[in-house]
Amino acid sequence: MDNYLEIYEHWYPRSYGLNDYPTECHVTYSNAERKLLFGKLTEAQQALINQQRKYEVRSLFLQKQYLQTSDWEFVALNIDDEYERGVHSQLKCACGRPLKYQFVIESKSKQQEIRLGIQHFKDHLGISQQVAEEIKKGVAHVDLALDELLWLTEKEISFPEDLWQRYVFAYYRNNTLRRPLPLNQKLAERVVQFREAQMPLFIGDYLSVVTEINQVDREVFDRQEKNFLADKTVFEAYLGDFQQDIQTSIYLDRRFWGRKLTDFIQLERHGGETYEEAKVRYFDDLLSFLLVLKEPDKAERKIRSFEIFHQKKYGNAELIVFLIEKYQQYQFTQNFFLAIPKVYRIGIRKAIQRKQKK
Repeated sequence: MDNYLEIYEHWYPRSYGLNDYPTECHVTYSNAERKLLFGKLTEAQQALINQQRKYEVRSLFLQKQYLQTSDWEFVALNIDDEYERGVHSQLKCACGRPLKYQFVIESKSKQQEIRLGIQHFKDHLGISQQVAEEIKKGVAHVDLALDELLWLTEKEISFPEDLWQRYVFAYYRNNTLRRPLPLNQKLAERVVQFREAQMPLFIGDYLSVVTEINQVDREVFDRQEKNFLADKTVFEAYLGDFQQDIQTSIYLDRRFWGRKLTDFIQLERHGGETYEEAKVRYFDDLLSFLLVLKEPDKAERKIRSFEIFHQKKYGNAELIVFLIEKYQQYQFTQNFFLAIPKVYRIGIRKAIQRKQKK
């Protein structure tokens, strides 16, 4: 049985058991209460709530396909949080009417953008009153969902740092499994955004993080693998990098968990080369390039030329940029290998072994 949880408890005895966190919320605020509580948030928290609101409304349009048969597509929802009917408004409909919610749509054929209130949105697109009411209810429902965040901040619930550290520790352990679980990168990205704004998590997201941690714990227990890297210094460097790394494209498109090299690049074969031979050649070439970076006077020119070469021959420029940055930061240490996809971790290590045997 893997003892990684015992090691975590030994490293962090005060944060092993998670602090209490609400598991349900049934509050609904009035517009006046919502405005008052929103005004108490920091600028970063306000920006996050507005970002969440726009994301949810955009998702609503995509899921319901309101504009699927028209020439128009939904671009954004702008919100005036200072709006007071008949008193103050920063947003206007194309007709000049003051708005709290402004729908921005763009013509696919003419690239023309217009900004409308819900009534003229309905008239302009020729949608039914029923659909217009459904959109209004959808937008209102988004506000009700966001009331949960206002309630949490009013109750002085902070971002759960204990859960965050335990979550990253689960990622760290998962990364060393022979077959890592494909964890939910979108969830991790959202948790990072909330941490950056020091905003408490949605209760649903908190519970989803706990579920992912438990999934890793079960996987470790069931497999009984003995390869845990019990190095607190390595983990804390991984912890420090995680918030930035998890937002890179190689994590967000879920390819990080790919099991074949061709999940990452277009691997061409030369002549009668087998797949395995082509893979060996690729990683030998990659290792030769990385070793050149030890010479600072050659590094900058070599990096640029290799990035161009890799993009033309194999694609995935973002991956190679990330890999180079990690190598320059850590060289061939544990934190370099932990940061990169397992396919690359194994491939580079085998290339090093081949080079050492020559």
